[in-house]
Amino acid sequence: MPDRSARIRRFSENPVEPPDEVSQSTASCPVTAPPSLPASYWLLLAFLLLLFANTPFVFPALEVVHPAKLVAGATLLALLLEILGGKRKPAFPWPEGGWLIAFLVAAALSCLTALWPGYAVEAVSDLVKMILVFLVLAISVNTERAFRGVMWVLVAGGLFPALGTLRNYQQGNMFEGRASWVGIFSNPNEVAYCLVVLLPFVAYLASVHRWLARSVLLVISICYLGAIFVTFSRGGVLGVVAIAVLYAWRKRSVALRVSLAAILVGGFLVAGKYWARNEGFSQLDNDVSLQQRMLTYEAGLKMFTDHPVLGVGLKCSVVAWPLYAPPGIYAKKALVTHNTLVQAFGETGMLGGLCFVLLTASALYQARRLALYGSSGNRGIAVEVALWGFVVCGMSGGYVMTWFPYILFGVGVAARRICAIEDVPVKAPEKSRRHIRDTWNRVRQPGMRDDSGSPSIRPAL
Repeated sequence: MPDRSARIRRFSENPVEPPDEVSQSTASCPVTAPPSLPASYWLLLAFLLLLFANTPFVFPALEVVHPAKLVAGATLLALLLEILGGKRKPAFPWPEGGWLIAFLVAAALSCLTALWPGYAVEAVSDLVKMILVFLVLAISVNTERAFRGVMWVLVAGGLFPALGTLRNYQQGNMFEGRASWVGIFSNPNEVAYCLVVLLPFVAYLASVHRWLARSVLLVISICYLGAIFVTFSRGGVLGVVAIAVLYAWRKRSVALRVSLAAILVGGFLVAGKYWARNEGFSQLDNDVSLQQRMLTYEAGLKMFTDHPVLGVGLKCSVVAWPLYAPPGIYAKKALVTHNTLVQAFGETGMLGGLCFVLLTASALYQARRLALYGSSGNRGIAVEVALWGFVVCGMSGGYVMTWFPYILFGVGVAARRICAIEDVPVKAPEKSRRHIRDTWNRVRQPGMRDDSGSPSIRPAL
């Protein structure tokens, strides 16, 4: 093999071709298939699907085996084995993970002053399960392929409550003129809020796929919007408007803005004609439902005033309602605080409330940063808009102890982690020959000479 000086002299005479070792390593670089996704990822998708499907309510016989709990346990076991076997390199999802752990600690401490300690302890155990799902999402989803798979499962899972709600509406199975489904979707407001936060993921998938997939997603979005409408949830309608306006603003597309504006105007015309709920957006002064919501805000603030440090206990605002409700108020049942922020402060005090606010704010901030980052913009916009949908819907509902904010936090961490992985420089043998040739010519320093008198090159290549 010729010595280094001869090879450098030959390259200086013909700088179009890189040296032999670079050319040979590039030519011999094998084309490999994308790595297979591990078992914990597929089990995670199965759990998310079972979470939406509410199988014990649809098939009561399955209540004996608890399929969602079995799959969740298998997911954690598979993830632990992958970490111990070196297949996973877990990284703590900061800052969301830190604030979430702090909120868990504050919620656990709130059991000490809870009005019903046993109920608060049970709620804390549920919160632990939600945090585990957040951690699994943040650790397992680390590629674009895995991220899109999670998006598809979430969007497909949303069809369960959407179609179930539409079916109940068509059959007349409604409560107080409003349709919903079963299980965690038995509340019309929670059906609407769940579907609102999923709509940005539908838009994300439509932006990265071709027309066949877009047609399927269009049908899914119509099902979502129809289900949101028949819940007659005013918070859900406001959430749809908020995410549509924000998504159009973030995408900066004139055609998209015009299209969404036309859809919103048409939607309002249809809603005004077929709105069947007695309470609407007019005559709010005489709206009993709105007045009850405002009274829950007042009761929640009183709970926080009486228990400023640790609150009345996680999920115990419904227990405290009879004690803090104004005298003479009529309600068919005890009411939960209909505001997520007030609920967090009333149930977990200053410690938990601040942690939850900082958790949500940090997730929004990180999603916004991701939305401004080049090729990751679509992912960031979808997560950011979904989080704002949660915030808007949370202004008229208490959603601290629902699964979907923690799923959103986990998806946001996963999207940011994928962006960090994609930013890792690719090794020279994996680059194309043209890219290596251009880089080689760019890093040459013609003003420098080596001992043989030939132009020197930077050794970094």
